[in-house]
Amino acid sequence: MDTQRQIRFGELIRSIISDCLLKEDFYVDNFDPTSITVSFVRMSKDLKIANVYFMPLGGKNKNNILQNLNENKY
Repeated sequence: MDTQRQIRFGELIRSIISDCLLKEDFYVDNFDPTSITVSFVRMSKDLKIANVYFMPLGGKNKNNILQNLNENKY
């Protein structure tokens, strides 16, 4: 069971990631433009680790998108 604090921080991180994807802060040339939904962010108890759950619209090329997102980490 997640605490209220974990849920709040998860929503904040989800909002920040969604804004970055929307404003194309990390544009990649070989990245096929598609809508990506950040559905959920689960925080660890100490708020140091966040698991981000996302899905491209229609579920197309999700492995390619995941690979591109992992290569362009901040």
